[in-house]
Amino acid sequence: MSAIDEGRATRPARRRRGAAVTVAGAAATVAALLAGCSSGGDGGADAASSTAPATTSPKGGAAGLEGTAYRVPQSCGRLKAQPGGAIAGPALAACWGDALEAHGSVRAWTNGPPDMEAEVVLGASQRLRTQASDGRVVVVVDGASWSRSGDRWVAGVLNSQDEDEALGAATGEFAWATLSLEGMTRGVGECATWKVAADRAPVTLHDGASSSGLVRLDCMTPFEVMGATTTAASLWVRADWTPVRHASTLTLSGVAVESLVELTGHGTRFDIPVPA
Repeated sequence: MSAIDEGRATRPARRRRGAAVTVAGAAATVAALLAGCSSGGDGGADAASSTAPATTSPKGGAAGLEGTAYRVPQSCGRLKAQPGGAIAGPALAACWGDALEAHGSVRAWTNGPPDMEAEVVLGASQRLRTQASDGRVVVVVDGASWSRSGDRWVAGVLNSQDEDEALGAATGEFAWATLSLEGMTRGVGECATWKVAADRAPVTLHDGASSSGLVRLDCMTPFEVMGATTTAASLWVRADWTPVRHASTLTLSGVAVESLVELTGHGTRFDIPVPA
């Protein structure tokens, strides 16, 4: 068993379950804060003119990639993507997470709410840089967040009376719960069995780009994740098991929510220093 495989096998399940609640709570907080923000606030209109997170990094210690080539993880090599075949959820989750780690970085997008795109660096220190729907840039390093306000970085503080602190913390918490390695892997291992679809129809991503030749896997039965019932779920991977898309329908307190995460730019170098 590789170091990555072993690390994946020993991750506490309680962290995955607890984060499911965080996703819903943080998303609601972000949406409420954004609704209350004026369009002319710091970090708003000018930053919003860009559709992707800013590539200019704040000062501080950096984290990035050195261009290491992707190698199919051992956990993926054991799986067979035969049309009509079945794959156990825990085995697929190990592969999904290990493949992301093997790439080292990814550009992730989720439909939220709110919609969010992030540059994500995976490794000993996980880092991501995202842009809220009002254009504010937020950096998250191992769970701690900072929000860009004018020409300065503001550390996120949950439930703060300061708008920048509160928005930075809520956005960072939602981004971390959704787009960290554990967040992007959640909902894969909880499904008992995935069936390999027979078709390889092209998939159109949210940005209009078309990706062909992807393997689609469909969850066979509903499953629970801390109070939410996933009634349908599908994954799309490349032939080398690179994760590309995760779509699911969840029911929470009687309300159905369509969740979508798309992953592109695998292995791209993102320089995300710690804000100072």
